[in-house]
Amino acid sequence: MKATRTRCILCLCLSVLAVALAACTDGGTPTDTTTETTGAVTEAPAGTPDSEAPTEGETTMSESETTATPVDETELSALEAMLSPDFAGKELPIGGWSTPASALRDGYTGEAGSYDKAFQLLADAGLNFMITLEEWSSGSWPLESLSSAKKAGMKLWYNCAGMDAAYSMEKIHALLASPDADALATIYAKDEPTFDGIGETAAAMAAIREGLGADAKLPVMANLLPTYANTAWITSDYRNYVRTYIESAKPDRLMFDFYPFQGETDQLHTMMANIAIAREEADRAGIELYTFLQSSGQPSMREPSIPELRVNAHINLAMGVKGFAYFLTCEHYEGWEYTNMITSKGETTELYDKVKTVNAELAGMKGAFLDFTHKGILVYNYTGLDKQFDRQGCGEALLESFGSIVSIDGSKRDKAVIGCFEGADGREAYYVVNAAYAKESTLTLKLSEAQSYVIWSQDGARRVDNTDTLELALDRGEGVFIIKYDVNP
Repeated sequence: MKATRTRCILCLCLSVLAVALAACTDGGTPTDTTTETTGAVTEAPAGTPDSEAPTEGETTMSESETTATPVDETELSALEAMLSPDFAGKELPIGGWSTPASALRDGYTGEAGSYDKAFQLLADAGLNFMITLEEWSSGSWPLESLSSAKKAGMKLWYNCAGMDAAYSMEKIHALLASPDADALATIYAKDEPTFDGIGETAAAMAAIREGLGADAKLPVMANLLPTYANTAWITSDYRNYVRTYIESAKPDRLMFDFYPFQGETDQLHTMMANIAIAREEADRAGIELYTFLQSSGQPSMREPSIPELRVNAHINLAMGVKGFAYFLTCEHYEGWEYTNMITSKGETTELYDKVKTVNAELAGMKGAFLDFTHKGILVYNYTGLDKQFDRQGCGEALLESFGSIVSIDGSKRDKAVIGCFEGADGREAYYVVNAAYAKESTLTLKLSEAQSYVIWSQDGARRVDNTDTLELALDRGEGVFIIKYDVNP
């Protein structure tokens, strides 16, 4: 039905170019905004009710436009392609640490295909790559995991687990000689090197690259510690830790882990500062940023709820992260302290259902944000975030304004993070996240001019024409990606 409606609109646009834009308001009457997007943190005024009825704005389309504007057919073509049911989009890299328990391998279960079955469960939950765990300790396990990953349509990241380069290259060469070699996607050389260990990690990564040869396409990388790690491990200057690693090891992508649900309150604000530092350093080096998302609980951290998983994913993406892996996915052995998606017996858990739900929602957005460049964030009613960013030395990530956004409005209980993006052609885009993940929220974006927009959500894409006001009803922790088009049919 969406495709049919779009084609009708496009036909009408191309045949009647002289229709005045003022006659096409399409319900786009502006609403008053109680809060301006000035500065990094914007709070609703005291006493603001939870919901307010729309009121007349200062400017209507008939006032701001007096003549018809010719329709840009190139813009219309891009709009039509994105709204087509055939639009493929891009696959968001979503992975997991770590591969299924070795107890599920065929040689232990005596059941042919038992390990394939475990990988298929992960693929069915929306994961498309897996990071190995103990495969380094066996001659056959790396090949078995690679085969199972390929059968499930997944990629495998081989974790060297800190082994010396010569030993790791034996495993990697065996994987590359396998008929399943095209499923090998990344070499994960080291997990969480300390500042003092960066030199050793850099040497190992250089040796692996030399072993792979000049024509190798495999990314080589390590995963870094978060800002809350012991300063004896990362020093007191986190940015210097990240930059030293990048300049020494020259990773093909940057990655770190941060687990924000460790007590009764969340640490999302601290996580966001960590992302901001890492993204700035990744941008400086011209490499992509990946992260770990907390999915598990254990004695020192709680298992996240669906809204917590959802808001964590959307905040990461709104801050320019290009892919992530859940920590963790599979129980290593029976009774392991971490909660998990798949037990060592191959059974799915409540966490499996949570992750599958969130991944299905993300899949609805078809990676529409992946080709856009992150420029910073705006926030609504996020008290203290500016101080947190300034304290961490990443205050520039909080923008005073961006593009066409004039103001953001919501109730006094709402809270939002708005990722600001730009396409290769200069097109504006906004990733709006309901950061008040305990409740549903309605947020209103007031824009400086009436244009057409495509809004990507878990339900796919929808088009909004000829409006300077976008009202967004968001579920708990939900995010949407909005792309601006210079078209007014």
